[in-house]
Amino acid sequence: MRRASPRFGSALSWAAAALRRWWPETALGVGVVVAILGPVLRRGFVLRYDLVFVPDPPFGAVVWGSGSELPRAVPSELLAVGLSQIVPADVAQKALLAGCLALAAVGAARLAPVGHPLARVAAGLAYVWNPWVYGRLHLGQWAVLAGYAALPWAFAWVLGVLRPPPEGTGPGRRAAVAGGLAVVLGGPAMVLAAVSACAPALALARRWRALVAGAATLAGLTAPWWLALVSRGGAVDLDERGVAAFAVRADTPLGVLGSVATLGGVWSRHAVPVGRDQWAVALLALALAGAALWGYVLTRRRWPSAAWWGLLAGAVLGTVVAVAPAWSLGAQWMVALVEHVPLAGAVRDGTRLLAPLALVQAVGLGMLVESLMTAGARALAPLLVVAPVLLMPGLAWGLGGQLDTVRYPAEWSAVRAEVNRDPAGGSLVSLPWSSFRAYRWAGNVPVLDPASRAFRRPVVGDQDVLVGRERIRGESREADRVAAALAVPGDPGPALRGLGVRYVLVQTDQPDAAQVEGRFVSAELVRRDGALTLLRLPDSDFSGSSSRIGIIPLMGYSVLGATLVIALSHRVKRQ
Repeated sequence: MRRASPRFGSALSWAAAALRRWWPETALGVGVVVAILGPVLRRGFVLRYDLVFVPDPPFGAVVWGSGSELPRAVPSELLAVGLSQIVPADVAQKALLAGCLALAAVGAARLAPVGHPLARVAAGLAYVWNPWVYGRLHLGQWAVLAGYAALPWAFAWVLGVLRPPPEGTGPGRRAAVAGGLAVVLGGPAMVLAAVSACAPALALARRWRALVAGAATLAGLTAPWWLALVSRGGAVDLDERGVAAFAVRADTPLGVLGSVATLGGVWSRHAVPVGRDQWAVALLALALAGAALWGYVLTRRRWPSAAWWGLLAGAVLGTVVAVAPAWSLGAQWMVALVEHVPLAGAVRDGTRLLAPLALVQAVGLGMLVESLMTAGARALAPLLVVAPVLLMPGLAWGLGGQLDTVRYPAEWSAVRAEVNRDPAGGSLVSLPWSSFRAYRWAGNVPVLDPASRAFRRPVVGDQDVLVGRERIRGESREADRVAAALAVPGDPGPALRGLGVRYVLVQTDQPDAAQVEGRFVSAELVRRDGALTLLRLPDSDFSGSSSRIGIIPLMGYSVLGATLVIALSHRVKRQ
């Protein structure tokens, strides 16, 4: 029998030693995944708001940021689609969700400057079990959760720069690059949150080389979406009404400040955990937040001064940006920012920038638990550990049963295959004209139109978002032109052909679908299957392949790949 190589044996030894050192964090990571995702850890898709995965997803326009919408799903969609080529798409979805929760818990537990296992568990659990995470899970923002999960790991690299650990024991450049890559998945908002948490610490310590290197690395890692954005040409026309629509809201009797201090305030009233509107729960949550902040004060001697003040500065900055639109002057400032500064729309949902505050509170709670353990108050420490769960039991077991798995009807695969095997160019318009769908087979939960991710060719759909009774205009010029063509009475087919549309997909299980389909008098019926009707516009003459990748997306991912190669090879030389 062949003997195992020394390298393989050393890797196993390292893994075993790491598991012995990290057993509390490992147990915590597995525990939170089972406790939160337990009901959906089976086959089937979780479809909810922004959480849209489709069977056998192609490397379509959404992946490369060349679709009609803003490149918000770049590069997170590449990871999702790439992983779905290795395992079934529904398994990939669960793996990504579980990975986000586990990495967030383990990262915060390892970051806290505590030694007692119970204190590490307290820090990791507090970072995951809070209203911020509940809101993002409810809204299906898995990529934002990925950026949130990466924040402790990115800040761990900052700590390593400020106070280098013994050789081979601390986070090196590889860990920094991995953390930065995961932060990028969360989009501009989470990149800004990471910068606000990490950059002040490096600046206060005057580690300019590390700051410049980190900025250059981050610019390279974000190249896919900022190059895709630049390729659109011109400024992004954001609806200023979105500032008020996505502004922080009081979800407790404590007002806006009290809600934000307890990591709430999400703009959607449906994404608020049950019980937050009760005085007893709100006051206890505020007391826990205050205790966590006091615990953070106690960590001042365990971290370099620049790191301590830097993370606190990031938390304060994120909180200020989050609460600013709640008042008239702040709202005016935010509207002006959105109108004149590129990518400023990333902070319309300012509660995303509360991630550094969540990290401060998690670290502080871990420190407070360790202080109680060493002070002899061992009976109080476990209560403090489980306090986040007791105050918000609705996060458990699939958001209190709200998450469930479903399967796509067979007609989706049939229509997708019909469209994808057509070599001709041209886009597909998804109707009825609405950005969100509610499918009876998916429990009538609002979900973004899956059509944009199901086809290789660009899919044009409604980009407007309905927040309460307010309709927030989307940013897609192509969608605006299609909407104008659909608004003209009569057959919209000729006008859509002039806009480069080849196919029209009518989802007949949606409101007003029959009326919409009846307008296409001259269109050719390709297939009518279940709740989907596929039409092809006649006299279409589109040359070239519909799945061809543009030069800008290739440039963006090439820059990202070159950044990874340079950063990691630099680390190898230093070793």
